[in-house]
Amino acid sequence: MEMIKQLIRQSWQLMLLATLTGMISGFSGASLVKTIGDGVTAHHASAELAWRFFGLCTVFLITKLISEFVLMHLTQDAVHRIRVDLSRKLIATPVKKLQALGQSELLAIMTNDIGTLVQALQMLPPAFGNIIIVIGCMGYLTWLSWQLSVVTVACLTIGLVAYQFAERIPLRHMFKLREQMDFLYRNFRSLIEGSRELQLNTKRGKRFVEGIMAPDSLAFKNLYLLTMKIYALISNLNNILFYLLIGVLVFIVPIWFTPKAEVLTTFTLVLLFLMRPINDILYAVPVIRQAGFSLAKIGQLEGALGEPEALSNTAAATTAFPAVAQRSLVLKKVAHHYPGPVEERQFMLGPIDLSIGEGEIVFIIGGNGSGKTTLAMLLLGLYAPEAGEIHLNGTLVTPENITQYRQHFSAVFADFHLFEQLLDADEDGVRERAMHYVEKLGMAHKVSVVDGKFSTINLSTGQRKRLALVSAYLEDRPIYLFDEWAADQDPVFKRVFYTELLPDLKRRGKTVLVITHDDAYFTCADRVIKLEEGHLQHQEQQPAYSVV
Repeated sequence: MEMIKQLIRQSWQLMLLATLTGMISGFSGASLVKTIGDGVTAHHASAELAWRFFGLCTVFLITKLISEFVLMHLTQDAVHRIRVDLSRKLIATPVKKLQALGQSELLAIMTNDIGTLVQALQMLPPAFGNIIIVIGCMGYLTWLSWQLSVVTVACLTIGLVAYQFAERIPLRHMFKLREQMDFLYRNFRSLIEGSRELQLNTKRGKRFVEGIMAPDSLAFKNLYLLTMKIYALISNLNNILFYLLIGVLVFIVPIWFTPKAEVLTTFTLVLLFLMRPINDILYAVPVIRQAGFSLAKIGQLEGALGEPEALSNTAAATTAFPAVAQRSLVLKKVAHHYPGPVEERQFMLGPIDLSIGEGEIVFIIGGNGSGKTTLAMLLLGLYAPEAGEIHLNGTLVTPENITQYRQHFSAVFADFHLFEQLLDADEDGVRERAMHYVEKLGMAHKVSVVDGKFSTINLSTGQRKRLALVSAYLEDRPIYLFDEWAADQDPVFKRVFYTELLPDLKRRGKTVLVITHDDAYFTCADRVIKLEEGHLQHQEQQPAYSVV
C-alpha cells in the first residue's frame, strides 16, 4: 500500500534504529547461549563468564525493548494513518459509489480488516526480534562447527520447504474465510437494523437466526477451525523436526565423524533454545497471512474511494460561488436515472427545469418512488446529473467545484444520522445558540450541551430529529433541505416546525426546501412543486402569508 511505503520513507531513521537494535538483541541472545554453553562445559566457576552472562542479559533486554518499542510506534502510526486516510476518502467519495460498495463491505473493512491488520502489526516487533535471534544463533553455530551447521541447515531447509508446500492448503481456505466474513457482517447489520420486525414475528426471527445467521456462522467456524488446525498440525510437525534434528546430531552424525562433546552439547542447547522463537514465528504466520488479505481489501477500498478535497470550507465555497444581490438555484434540463420499486426497471428523473430564489420556501410533494429524494440528492450535490446543468448564483456546478457547492447546504434526511458531538463546537457562542434551539424545540428538560456535545441522544426518533434540526441550524447555511422532518413529530411540534421555524428561516433570508406529505400546511410554502414518476407535473404558487 502506498501509504505504508510513504511511512517507511518518512521514518527510515526509526526503521534503521529498530533494525540495528534488533540485530544487537539477536546477537546478544546468541551470545547468551554460547556463554551458557561455556559455563556448562567449564570445569570450574568463572567470574568472567558470570560478568559476561549478566552483561549480555542487560544488553539483550535493553536492545530488544528499544527495537520492539520503535516498531510498535511505527506499526501503530501506520494503522492510525490508514484509519484517518480511509475516513477522509470516505467523505470525499460520491454517495452513489458508497452505496454501490455497500455498508456491510465498508463496515467489515473499517472494523474487522483494520483490526486484523492491527493484530498482525502487533506481532511483527517480536517476530522481527525472533528472526534476528535465529540468524544470530545460526551464525554462532556455523562458527562453532561448519559440518554440524551444514546438517542443521539442510534439515531446517527441508522443513521450511515442506512448510511452504503444506501452507498452500490453509492459504486457500484463508481467502474463503475473509469472504465469509462479509456475509457475517451483512447478517449482523440486518439483525441490528431489523430487530423490531423480527421481534414482531417470532417465526421470521427464528428463520433468520436458524436459517441464515446460523449456517453462515457455522460455515465461518468450520473454515476457521479447518484452517487453524492445519496450521497447528504444521507447527507441531516443525516442533518434532527439532527433536528429530537433535536426534540426527546426537545419534546419526557420530557414525560419520565424532564432534567434540562440548560442541555437540552446545548445539543441542542452542537448538532447544531456538524452538521457542521459531515457534513464535510460525504462530505469527497465519495471522500475518490473514492481515495480507485484509491489507488487500483495504487497498481495494482505498483505490475505489475518492481523493480528499483540499478546498472544502466556507471560504472556498464563497470564492467558487461569489455572493450576488439575489441568490438563485437553477436546474436546467436536469435528468438522472434512479432505481425503481422493481429492480428490473429504472426510472428517469426529469428533464427538470426549476428555479428557486433566495428566501423562498418550496415544498416538494409526490408519491413514493416519484423521485423526491433523488431530486433532493441532486439539489444537494450528492448525486451528479447525467444530463442538464445546475447553476448556483449564476455559476455552473462542475466536478471541480462540487465540494464548494455543497457547503451552501444543510440537510436533515429522512434516514438521518445524529452525531452526539456538536461538530461546530469550536465556534464562539455555539453552546448558547444550541441551547436556544433545544429550548425552542421543547428538549431542554431532557438534553443539554456539555463539553461540546449533547448530554444524551438516547431518545425517540422524533426527539432525535429535533436535535438533528438543532445541528443543522447551527451550521447557518444559505439553503436548508428537510426530508419528511415533521413525519415523526407530534401535532404540537409539527405546527411549530411549519408555522414558526420555517418562517424564522425565511426571515433570515434562507432558502428552504421541504419534502413533505402534510397537505394541511401547504399554505406555509411560497410554492409547492409536485413530482410524478420522475416528472415535474405542476408548480403551485401559494397565497402569501404573514411572517411575524
